[in-house]
Amino acid sequence: MDKVFPTQHIMTTALLCMAAYLVLFLCYSSFKKKNALLLSAFDKSDRNRFLVGWLLVAAFVVRIALSCYLEGHKTDIGCFTIWGNNIASGGFQNFYNKASGMPDYPPGYMYILGLMSSVSRALGHGVYDEFGNYDLLYIAFIKLPSIIADLAAAYLVYRLAVKRLRFAPAFLLAALVAFNPVMVYISGGWGQIDQILTILIVLAILALNANKPILGGMIYGLAILMKPQALMVGPLMALAYFMYIFDPDFFKNSEYECRDELKTRIAKTAIAVACAVALIIISAIPFASKELPLFELIWNKYLGTATSYKYASVNAYNIFTLFGKNWASLDREPILGVLGTVGMVISVVFGGVLYWFGRKKNRGALYLAAAFTFVSLFTLGHYMHERYMFPMLLLLFMAYLYYHDRRLLYAMLAYTATAMVNCLAAFYYSKYHEFGLYWDERIVFWCSLANVLLFIAFTALCVFIMIKGKTADDVFDGEAEEELPAGSIAKSAVSGDKPRSAKKTAGR
Repeated sequence: MDKVFPTQHIMTTALLCMAAYLVLFLCYSSFKKKNALLLSAFDKSDRNRFLVGWLLVAAFVVRIALSCYLEGHKTDIGCFTIWGNNIASGGFQNFYNKASGMPDYPPGYMYILGLMSSVSRALGHGVYDEFGNYDLLYIAFIKLPSIIADLAAAYLVYRLAVKRLRFAPAFLLAALVAFNPVMVYISGGWGQIDQILTILIVLAILALNANKPILGGMIYGLAILMKPQALMVGPLMALAYFMYIFDPDFFKNSEYECRDELKTRIAKTAIAVACAVALIIISAIPFASKELPLFELIWNKYLGTATSYKYASVNAYNIFTLFGKNWASLDREPILGVLGTVGMVISVVFGGVLYWFGRKKNRGALYLAAAFTFVSLFTLGHYMHERYMFPMLLLLFMAYLYYHDRRLLYAMLAYTATAMVNCLAAFYYSKYHEFGLYWDERIVFWCSLANVLLFIAFTALCVFIMIKGKTADDVFDGEAEEELPAGSIAKSAVSGDKPRSAKKTAGR
């Protein structure tokens, strides 16, 4: 093997993927504005259902084909396959022990890995084939939950978009999710589960905004079960629930309103928190053992895992990596931990500030504030991995559905490009570093610089949209809006709301 990091291959792959994705984006752009507005109830024709179905089938096939070509990230897929096999063969209670290397993932996703492994074994496929290589069907089953999450994300965006747009732009917007290069690569190629985390966070926000706070709490608890990184937006979600309790205008700019009294809202919030905590505790009970008691298990796997990699950056192209601190030990350079903590505090606080000012202007504020929080923590915080800003991609799509601001899609495109390069480089580093193939510093520097500059621009964009209320309407401006009579259904579509008289109520 040549002792050269595959920079050319990485950049060529990223450029080709982004070129194809840009074509799809331009197709969407060509259908917005005049052809975008929904003039009547959305079309539920069989033809449309057929096309959406085939879109999801095509997205599924692409990911399975990629899975056959790339077994997955060496470390991650190795852990997932062995963990799933251990649970399928040995059960839960003896899973966390020193003999198994004490897996660093929490119990939540282990149930899914065990299920996938059991199904594959029932079909006669174990971890390895007869030649000692990974069994491709087994690998496909391990990746299947993430692939399904990708398809669910695309369908969710379609269902929300088609309520406001004609079929063609709604369909193409869903296609932008279904064939986002980073999403395809992470689920079908890498084999990670970041989209499962993301779709659960999105559904939790959706439930809270729909006046279903208990359901939202349960879903958010499930997100924590899957990946502790859900806690990155924990303070923001706490603020949102606080505003749900005490802000009488929480459902302003929404088709929902809540007539519950204050004490009822407090009770529902308490139940939501209790449900989330109960999910975490109950899921951990079967895994508890004498070697790792229940509450020690919960503490170590949900809170300890997030800080188990004590480095300034773990292949994340952020501000630390920009200054040469990728894999810099925090034990040797404790000042980096201090700076990272400051960056995290700033990220969480400013994400809350954005939501505070933006929540009454648009009901997409929580999505956009969550997107900012993820990317800000990725850029300024320590402990970050290359995929920790991944959730912001789907969150930007969700924010776009409510703000209709074309700049949110531009931000999604830009971050898709840098995330693609970052993830490809990290993938090859994990695969080849044992052969002496270390980073090409050109990729590290320029992509880190691009991410830092993008973060500055994205922060300014969030300030303009959420604090100043200045948006660049992508769909409902110009002649398309003027064609509609005042008070029509399209007027409510422009604001993302139904007429006030059509509000759904809850409570008394």
